[in-house]
Parts: sequence; C-alpha cells; structure tokens
Amino acid sequence: PASHEGVIVGPRHNPGPPFMNGTVEGKDVFIPLDWIIGGVKNAGKGWRMLMECLAVGRGISLPALSTSASEMTYLNVGAFSRIRQQFKISVGKFEGVQEANSEIASDTYMLEAFRYLVTCGLNQGGKPAVMTAIAKYYATEGMRKVVNHGMDVVGGRAIQMGPRNFLAPYYQAIPVSITVEGANILSRSLMIFGQGSMRCHPYLYEELQLLQAEDSAAALNPFDNLLFKHLGYTFNRTARSFAYAFTGGSSAAPQSAVDFTQPYYKIINRLSANFALTADMCLGLLAGDIKRKEMLSGRLADIHAHLFIASSILKYFEHSKKTEDERLHAQLAVEKSLYTAQEAFFDLFANFPSGTAAGMVKLLCFPFGRPVQKPSDQLKQQVANSMMEDNAFRQVLKKHVYYNTHEHDVTGRMESTFTMLLDIEQLWDRFKKAENKDQFKGLSFAEHVADAQLQGFINDQEAEKLLHYNARRYDSMLTDVFDLHLQEVLELENPYLIKEDAKGTDTSVQTDPSHSVSP
Repeated sequence: PASHEGVIVGPRHNPGPPFMNGTVEGKDVFIPLDWIIGGVKNAGKGWRMLMECLAVGRGISLPALSTSASEMTYLNVGAFSRIRQQFKISVGKFEGVQEANSEIASDTYMLEAFRYLVTCGLNQGGKPAVMTAIAKYYATEGMRKVVNHGMDVVGGRAIQMGPRNFLAPYYQAIPVSITVEGANILSRSLMIFGQGSMRCHPYLYEELQLLQAEDSAAALNPFDNLLFKHLGYTFNRTARSFAYAFTGGSSAAPQSAVDFTQPYYKIINRLSANFALTADMCLGLLAGDIKRKEMLSGRLADIHAHLFIASSILKYFEHSKKTEDERLHAQLAVEKSLYTAQEAFFDLFANFPSGTAAGMVKLLCFPFGRPVQKPSDQLKQQVANSMMEDNAFRQVLKKHVYYNTHEHDVTGRMESTFTMLLDIEQLWDRFKKAENKDQFKGLSFAEHVADAQLQGFINDQEAEKLLHYNARRYDSMLTDVFDLHLQEVLELENPYLIKEDAKGTDTSVQTDPSHSVSP
C-alpha cells in the first residue's frame, strides 16, 4: 500500500484523460513474506505474474474504454444529428453525414460484440495472449474511427473545450489508449500474427521445438512424423480452399445460428481455409523473415482478427432480441469485417516477394475474383437513420454507460432534448413548415407561436411545448465561452428561454412512456 513505511509516491505525468501514470519508489521497505500473492512458494515470480496479468488486463481495460467511448459517441452524435438542422432539415438526413453515422453505428455494434466475446473467454479462466492483443489493437482503432467520425459530424460544437463539450474528452483519450499496453503499430505488425502463428498453428511450435532439441537423432523420427502431418494439413487446406471457391464455403455453423447469420458463417469458413493456406505459404517461404516483413505480417493480422471479429458479431446478434434495427447494425458490421479480411488477402498477394507462389495461392483461393462485396449505400443509410431513432440497440447502450436526461448535464443536455424532440416532432415539423411559408406574423419565434395560437393553428399546450423545446434545442447547441484569460466559464444567454424557465421552473415536456428513460 502507498501508506506503507518507506514507500514514496513520486511525480506523475499528465496525459490529459484521468489515466494514472507516474513513479512509485521505495527505500528500506520491509515486505513480510505472507504479503506475497500465493505465499512463499511464489517468491521471485512477480515479473511473470505481471506479464500474465498484462495479457489478461489488456483484453478487459482498453476494450472496455474503447467500447464505452464509442457507445457514448453513438448516443450523443445520434441525438445531435436529429436535433441539429441545416437548410431546414436535420443534418443526419444528408448522405455525407449518413455515411459517417453508419460507420459510428456499425463500429459501435462491432466493439460491443467483440468486447462481449473476449470478456466471456477471459471469464472462463483462459489467458489468451493473442486474443487480447487483437482485442487491444482493433478495439482502440475502432474507437479512433468512431470518435473521429463523431468530431466530423458535430463539428464546431465538439472543438470548443469546456464543461458543455461531450465529445472532446474521448478524442483526448485516443492517443493514450493507442499507446499503452502494447503500442498499436507493434501489436499489428509483430505480435498478433507473430505470436499467433506459434500459438495457433497445429504443428509449427512442436516442429521448432524438435529442431532445437539437443538430441537431434532422437528428434528425427518425431519430426518426420510431424512434418508429414503438416504437409497433409497443408494439402487438406489447399483442397478445401479450392473446393470452397465453387461451393461458397462450408455450411457448418454453431447450433445458435439463425437464417440471418448462416450465410455469413459460410463465408467465414471459406476465408478461414484460405487464411490457413496463405499463412502456411508465408511461413514456408519466408520462415524467420516474416518478422521483418511487417507489412505482410500486419495484413495476416488483419485477416486473422476480422474473421474473429465477424464471428463475434454473429454470436452477439444470435443472443440479442434480433430486432430489425439490430439486424441492420449487425449486417453492416459483419459485411465490413468480411470485406476488410478479403481485401487484406488481395493486398498480401499483390505485395508478396514471390509473385509466382502468391499467384498460385490466389488462384486456388479466389479463382473467380472477390466473393465479398462492399456494404451497399442503401444499407448504410438504413443504419444511419436507425441511429437517429430510439432503437433497440440504443436502449442496450444506455444500460452500459453513464446515462441520464438531466438538461444541465453534459450528456443529459443532448439526450433530454432528443427525448423531447421524439415526442413533439410531428408538431414541430408542422409548425416549422408553416413558419417557413410565412404564415405567421412577427419577427421572433415567440411572436410566431403567439400568432399561431391566435389563428387556431396550435392550442395553448402545443404552444408551451414548442417554446420549451426551442429553448432546449438552442441550449443544446451552445458552446462554452471563457473570459479573456480562459480562466472562468462565462454564463451563456439563451434568448429563447422564457421567464418561467429562467427562474428554474421545470420545463420538461411530459413524454410518451415508450421514450421515457430513468436517469
């Protein structure tokens, strides 16, 4: 403990996010033997314990951070996209924004599915170093993409720092998560396939052990037997890869598979056979040089990881409520992963040192070209539109992260306005269309509402709802303003806030029960 005699807690770095990083020193520190984890028999094994904990820890902490940041981005950007209007329509209706929002939605679904499967594996007591390395790299890179897309969509609202900014803290956390517990460039280029080929290949590790045996004569027969098994394995994968090019893959799937997931399992089975053959080609021809061919190793890591990620997406969907919105999210996420894996194959073949060998394997695996197509624009638009609704997947995310609807909270401000809009959107759209046609007298919004009441266009309750929502809408878009020395946050003025609101009266609209969410 830090309070123990002789322990000195040293200075700390400041990476921005609340990530503890500093030194702990000690002088004449006495530690009783019964303090050793596991007792005296574990004395001297501290470093090994730390390395094993790292292998497990990086599969929990950083995927959790990445997923939570992405889920908060999904919730806030989805709400913002519906509330914020440009040229009299919600920005989320623009196709350029829809493309970014579809990436946010599908990657968030992927991260949640991936996190869930990795955590389940660790919860069973395993210490899968390769799986956690995959989780660390692809989760943090997924977060980087999600938050960057969120920054693009939210724009100026996201770049002004202050207590109202709901996105910048996640943006600041990106380089920290990318760097710690195994830098991402190193993880992808060396660790994932470099370690994975040793740990996952059915014969390679034993073959290397026999080659390094001191008694080479005694190791000869076992090595020959193992080598013939390895060759048989390679010929089997070759035949499978070529056969799957005609059949589309094996129909083998988990018992939990449903009609939606079955075709994707078939593609995964095909690409898995292709991967086994391609990996054997790389290891057989490059041998130890594969460590120095980091770009090729990185592409093999991409294939390995995205086949795993695609499997996690399908498994997650099978255990969900299987609503139409969840199906759309899962479909876009799995199609992106399978397409990424496929493109990594073609990039590897195009850059392999032996063009002849690469060409032969490519012909065996993909004699008819690319079997997986990029996700369609229509699917992306459907997912982006779903993201702006209070859909079933959105309801799941609310249970995983800090969530409330308090109008003065940094995230609740956007969510409360979004909830209010869901309830009065038909009224709001009807009023704005009439307002845009100059049907009401006056210069201000309040005067237009008053004239609409006089005309009988809206009743008193509807007028109150419009005024309250407009005030909340305006407030949700405001950014923080500081004094000249950036020391004090100045109070913002909301011209749409009616006097009762300014005095602290509850301005929340009575919402439809299907939209109400407890803090």
